[in-house]
Parts: sequence; C-alpha cells; structure tokens
Amino acid sequence: MRFVMALGVVALGAGCAHAPKPADPDEEAQQLSAEAEQAYDALDFNRCEERFRASGEASMVGPDRVASFYRAAGCASLAGHADAAMEVLKRAVQGGYSDAVHLEYNPELAALRPLPEWSGIVAKARANLEQASEPPFPTFILTGIDAFGSRRVDRETVRQVLGLEVGKPIIHSAAVFRQKEQLLREQYNLVFARTGMTLFFAEEFKGSAFVVVDMVDAQDAAARLRFLAPPKGHPPDPEGLIARWREYQPRLNRLQLQGMLAEDSSCKVAHCIGGFGHPDLAAYEPEFIEKVPEHLDALTTVLREDADAPKRAAAAYLLAYAPTALETVERVRPFIRDPDEQVRNNVLRVLTATQQAATQPLLHTSVVADAVLLPTSTDRNKATYLLTYLLDDLPPQELKAQRAELIQKLGETLVAMSALQLPINRDPAVLVLKQLSGEKYETAGEWRAWLARQLNP
Repeated sequence: MRFVMALGVVALGAGCAHAPKPADPDEEAQQLSAEAEQAYDALDFNRCEERFRASGEASMVGPDRVASFYRAAGCASLAGHADAAMEVLKRAVQGGYSDAVHLEYNPELAALRPLPEWSGIVAKARANLEQASEPPFPTFILTGIDAFGSRRVDRETVRQVLGLEVGKPIIHSAAVFRQKEQLLREQYNLVFARTGMTLFFAEEFKGSAFVVVDMVDAQDAAARLRFLAPPKGHPPDPEGLIARWREYQPRLNRLQLQGMLAEDSSCKVAHCIGGFGHPDLAAYEPEFIEKVPEHLDALTTVLREDADAPKRAAAAYLLAYAPTALETVERVRPFIRDPDEQVRNNVLRVLTATQQAATQPLLHTSVVADAVLLPTSTDRNKATYLLTYLLDDLPPQELKAQRAELIQKLGETLVAMSALQLPINRDPAVLVLKQLSGEKYETAGEWRAWLARQLNP
C-alpha cells in the first residue's frame, strides 16, 4: 500500500486558483495586492476591487498589472458592480490577458456573461493567446463531486447548490465556494460546511478536478468538531528554521507547477512533500538535518503555542527531521486536533509517512481511529491511510482483538468513504475495510451489506 503524496496532486481549500504572479513585483503594488487579498478573504468585495485596481495601476506594464486588473474585475462582479467589472476587465485583456477558458468558466464573472461586451472580451483574450510566449495555467475538467458527513445533504444537492456540471471545465473560487457553504449551512442546519477542490497534474487522472463538500450536522458537532484551544503565544523561531521552511515550500511549489523538479527529487527522512531536486532547493535539507535535532523542544513549542497557524504547520513538517521515528511521532501526535486544518493536515502527513516507513506500530489504533472521524477530507484521507499502515504493522492476534471495536467505531464512516468518487479519499477506506474483513469487495453496496452482517449477526 502506498500513501498518495504525489507531486501531481494539489488540494485547494481557502485559497484561490489564480495563476501565481511572478516574483518580486513593485513594492507598492505588492502591498496593495496583499491588502486586496485580505479584503477578498473577508468577502469585502468593494475594497477588494479598489485595492486590486490600485495594485494594477501601481504596477509596471506586464503580467502583474494584468493579473491585478483581472482580479479586480472578479471582485467588482461579486460586489454587484457589473459596469465597473467590465471596464477593468477590458483593461486586463487590453494589457494582454489571454486565458479565454478561465474567463468563460470563472464563477466570479458569471454576472458579466450576458452583457453585450462579453463576446468581444473573450475574442480579444483568444487573440492574445495566439501571441503569448507561454500557455496559461491549465484548466481542469470536473470529474467528480462528493458530499460527506451529513445525513441531510447528498451529492446531487451539493451539485445543484454549487451550480456545478461534471464534464465541464471548473475554476476554483474561494469566495463563491464560501457563499455556497453559507447557503448549505442555513438551509440544512449544518454547523460546518467546507468545500475543497483537488487537481491532478499527473498519472491516471491528469487534468481532472474533484470537488468535495465536507459537512457536520448540528447533532454531531460535539463529537466531530472537538479541537484544541487556539494557541495565543509568539515563541521564538529557533535559528530561523520556521522562516527557512516557509521560504522553501513556496519555491518547491513553484518548481512543481513548472515541471522543473528532478524526477528523482526526494528527502532523507520518511516524510517528503516533494524533495530538494533542483539547485534552488539543494541548500535547505542539509540545514534541516543539521539544525532540527538541536531545536526539537523549541520547534515543539512553536507547534503547541504559536498563534500563527502557518508557523505551527511549518513546525510540524520540520519535526520529521527528529533523530528517530518515535521521537517524531511523540512530538507531533498531541496536535492531531489542532484547530487549524492545515496544521492537522501536516501533522497527519508526518505521522502517516513515518508509520509507513516503520515496521512496528508507533501509535495506538484508538488515536488514529479518532482522527478518521475529523471533519475534513484532508483529515480523513491521511488518518485512514495512517490506519492502513498501522494495521499492517500490528501482530495478527492484536489486530484480531481490535477488529470488532474498530468496525463498531468506524464501520459507517469507512463504508461511506468507499462510495466517494475522489480516489485519494475512497481508496484508503477500501484498504482498511479489506484489512478488517478479509474480504475483497470493491463496491460501496457490497461493503454496506457486509457491515450490516457484522453489526446485526
């Protein structure tokens, strides 16, 4: 069994799937763009439009200017200012914006498509593409939709509320997703609704996108939304390791998207998000190997106490460089229920990769089973893969002794996961079901019938 940490898979949550801007933009424009992003995250579309427009005007002619005007158009459209949106969108295409497919499928621009100027803007973008020196960021085809966690909301309901169509191109918009999540919460008495999109850049599903909506019904809140208290501290960054990781990771992501990593890019520890297979990355891992063991306590303090979730997330990844697998596990395990989903994701990734490389159990199954019930897909898929590796390493008699308790606790969740369309969420559940049952069923219907026999012999 292999945990899918593929370089060709990117999960999008709160962020926005606009193509990355070139590095080192003009300082004023960069500040304005950052303020625009903050307004976008707050769903303050009037300020978002104003700041992105100002960023474009402060930028030199080129991709930064075009991208800012394009983002301003999306914000103006979401704010209900169609005329302003159309005006600034014209400035984007006049400046060279060339992604006609993004234009046609971006949900933030939906209000502009009936306007008479729309066809001319799309035509201009297509003409720009013929002159462009490189193609735009790829557009992905919606291949599947999953709804998980609610007794009242199914896949078709999610599809209708989100306005999605399988088989068509899809453009990620955090703002539109958040608006739809609010509708779901209000209409179906949900205490949690989170939409994520997973993109496949390689292998069997290359070019595919899957949308998952994770939900929690009101009556399940106490069990499924139980997290650690948000940290409030500001501990020091030991020898700048947190800063160095946060410098390394975006560089890695850029090189991944550009296809510039070496094919054998790897790490010298069990957990690896992509490796160091490029000259721009080569200096980082020797520093992590040398310095992390000297600062384990300080990094654990960051993970436990820092109010800044991205710093906690970086600390979790750095602790993979502890001298032993057991020390890595013991230091990150207490934070499986961090209040931030990115931190939880990183903690569970490190635990999963570390257990995968081990030959004996490093955690108790009850800890991992508890994590499988967490609310988001990024929680569940990693926790479920972690459980497969843990069960592989259990002595047969111990697995037999725990089988009934695991089926009772996780059976319904695993069977529901076996019906999902996104492979990285479905496949680990099927693996665990096979380990617990000794059967080789493949369909959700077969697994549901099997579970009924176990619970009602």
